[in-house]
Amino acid sequence: MCARFSLTSPIEAIRQIFGFKERPNLPPAYNIAPTNYILALRINIDDGVALSAFQAHWGLIPKWAKDGSVTAKLINARSETVDQKPSFREAFSTRRCIIPANGFFEWRKDLDGEKQPYYFQASDVSLFVFAGLWEKWTSPNGEQIESCTILTEPATEDVAPIHSRKPVTVKVDYIDEWLSGTDRQSIPSISMQERFTFYPVHKKVGNVRENNADLLTEITIPDKPVQGTLF
Repeated sequence: MCARFSLTSPIEAIRQIFGFKERPNLPPAYNIAPTNYILALRINIDDGVALSAFQAHWGLIPKWAKDGSVTAKLINARSETVDQKPSFREAFSTRRCIIPANGFFEWRKDLDGEKQPYYFQASDVSLFVFAGLWEKWTSPNGEQIESCTILTEPATEDVAPIHSRKPVTVKVDYIDEWLSGTDRQSIPSISMQERFTFYPVHKKVGNVRENNADLLTEITIPDKPVQGTLF
């Protein structure tokens, strides 16, 4: 599962890496939560080649949805079944995106029931991207909303001590293949993804109203037994 992440790199630094022309207003975001509007990148609809940036509601709203109430349940798409689920299968074959991040949060439950958050960063790069899908939905009153979801998969050994699942990431050299793909063969394999390190952070990150740099500060916690993963 991926339910919180951060994006603090300046927009110009992100543009230099990915080459999109847009200049969205993008202040540092230390605690991005579901239903927030987030930065996403897709193949330019007009030329089909270059990347373009857009702001997407995090939590996919399928075209056929009667309202936007489903969005909170569709922040993630399981990579094992993404091509089978009605909510995702059309977007998976035709509307893919990448979502830049500097890190993400996961929680682990101790035997005493307390949930301790951890912050994950890529081992070799400061900025990486999640594999995502996007959709355009028209509300009953005619408003058009672009939304997105993040693919997840079973955790690799670098994430498994904290959580049973992880977001699917895409290394820079594989981005074109992921975005232009139409089937499961183009889901990045482990060798085409980032590796992660993690450390504990303050529990106030659980409050969606918190958005300060100290959320990313490593803390010291006493050793406690754990009962496995939260999800």
